Amino acid sequence: MSHNELEILADTDEANLPSRMECEERCQTFAEITNTDTALAMYYLQDRDWDVQRAVDDYFNANREDTGTVKKSQISSASLTDPSRSTSLKDSSVSTSLKDSSVSTSLKDPSVSASLKDSSVSTSLKDSSVSTSLKEYIGSGSDGSKACLTTCPPLLQPQSENRIRILSWNIDGLDRANLQSRTEGVCSVLLLENPEVIFLQEVVDDSLKILKAKCVNFHFFLGAEDKMRVPGAYYTAMLLREDVVQVDCAQIAEFPKSLMDRTLLEVQCKVKGIPMTLMTSHLESTAEYSEERVRQLRMAFKRMNSLSAEQTIIFGGDLNLRDKEVKGLNTPLDIRDIWEITGKRQEAKFTWDLTINDNKQLGGRFQPRCRFDRLYIKHGKTAAVKPVYFELVGIQRLASCHRFPSDHWGIMAHFDVLNKS
Repeated sequence: MSHNELEILADTDEANLPSRMECEERCQTFAEITNTDTALAMYYLQDRDWDVQRAVDDYFNANREDTGTVKKSQISSASLTDPSRSTSLKDSSVSTSLKDSSVSTSLKDPSVSASLKDSSVSTSLKDSSVSTSLKEYIGSGSDGSKACLTTCPPLLQPQSENRIRILSWNIDGLDRANLQSRTEGVCSVLLLENPEVIFLQEVVDDSLKILKAKCVNFHFFLGAEDKMRVPGAYYTAMLLREDVVQVDCAQIAEFPKSLMDRTLLEVQCKVKGIPMTLMTSHLESTAEYSEERVRQLRMAFKRMNSLSAEQTIIFGGDLNLRDKEVKGLNTPLDIRDIWEITGKRQEAKFTWDLTINDNKQLGGRFQPRCRFDRLYIKHGKTAAVKPVYFELVGIQRLASCHRFPSDHWGIMAHFDVLNKS
């Protein structure tokens, strides 16, 4: 969206705009009627003066055109959210090496585990609030006088034992501008969604302090040893909700040819009783390092295939992937892209979308849209979970600084737990 269009929106009469709470209620109503989400609800309602009936009618009409007849009676109102709470903080890191031709044996050895050091942090859950809708209400003028749609402090819904959610997000700690406000906005999203598993990339020491102070109910694992965390360093992190995740071991493997100190962070654990290995990384950045990025992806896939067939394996993060790189890779058939197998929803496709997200802008009129952030799954011998939904989060402009929490959208996958008594 151009600056001129933003100014036009900023000058629009706000008298007919419902209150923040009413906007959120209408988004929820739309989502329940259509069995979609508040992200899509925001997209439809904003363009229809927040008229729920118009938005719902247009949604079903669009679906009739795209896929034939859609009957409203076929639409369920089941909610996809199931947040809950937990307690405590833990840090860990263990270094090993990934070799180009094979994965280090020390990564396979459960004895190479991270020491889980407790560091309790007490803080009140006071946070700058942010919505999780797909299209932000872009109404802020240069003086910040117009509304940015935000939410109240998290209102947690009853948890579901049969749902697991995994969120991944590059939180852009390298951008020092508004770092505190933006990281607090990230924390608001994390606390609002309250997923069981969180992968983060581009974490820096200053943002880590805020994350630990706010997200007190999670284990913390870092993708860099203390000795690697020189001033200005950035790294990955994994946050696991302590009330539903039992950790067995954690370890780090370095990509030996990385020029950017990229690593693979792995945690073996049980999530709601389901044995899992969780892996996150921030693969080599920029187009000119495509060869190294593909090499790193191959290593990650090889690691996934080397693990026990008795567990579910999830790998994801800011993988910086271009579609042509994946097409030329011959991805193993049993490793599946979760966005693809949950229906390839177009509104959840682009995770680095400079046509909407103006935290960063390239010179010239063209602004790219890329699917850099991805999640992959490899089932065990018997599938223990089923991916059922994929959405974007963190797509709300912050009222505190009139920017988005990051130049990336976060991604979140929903899984049904199968055959759980």
